Amino acid sequence: MAALIAIEPDLDNTCYGEEQDSAFEAEVVPPNVRFEIDDVEADWTYTSKFDYIHCRCMGNAIRDWPRLVRQVHEHTKPGGYTEFVDLDLEWTSPDDSLHNTTAQKANTAGLSAYRAHGIEPSPGPHLANWMKAAGFEDIHTDRLAMPIGTWPQDKKLKEVGAWNYLQMMEGLEAFHQALFTRLLGWEVGEVKAMVARVRKEFKDPKVHCLYYL
Repeated sequence: MAALIAIEPDLDNTCYGEEQDSAFEAEVVPPNVRFEIDDVEADWTYTSKFDYIHCRCMGNAIRDWPRLVRQVHEHTKPGGYTEFVDLDLEWTSPDDSLHNTTAQKANTAGLSAYRAHGIEPSPGPHLANWMKAAGFEDIHTDRLAMPIGTWPQDKKLKEVGAWNYLQMMEGLEAFHQALFTRLLGWEVGEVKAMVARVRKEFKDPKVHCLYYL
């Protein structure tokens, strides 16, 4: 939402920021920025189209991605821009060092559980095809590596990996607990033990894990 406020001075019309389940609060909001709480998968009722629509990291929140992308296309002005930013959450490694680890097994089980319940957790690789099917033109894609840890040789990827390692180590339990207890029937203690093993693996400099944005 900070990005929406940042680009506002360049736009003449009202900017809308849509939240799925929580209100966004900011101390200073430009006069032509509005925030709304709504279900983005419901029928869009806007009476005018938009110059720019941005959708980011909605993977586990959307059940019908093609329909969402069609609605975005229908509400983008001719000549306007739409940007989707999302993940491919399949953990992998360039040297097969993730093979047969707890991290790989947990990741595979989690992604399968989401899909079994009608949710695509890795929309990133599908976005271009969904946009093309919806009628978008001049589609450009980027695929960015998101390493976990400082193992990459590349300076920029090493920095990305350091920050990603931090958010992973702090967020692993939150990422897995509801998923594994509600969808896979695990006990809370089992999830905590699994997360502890994954953290240990991520601390091992010989384990080179990454996913893609």
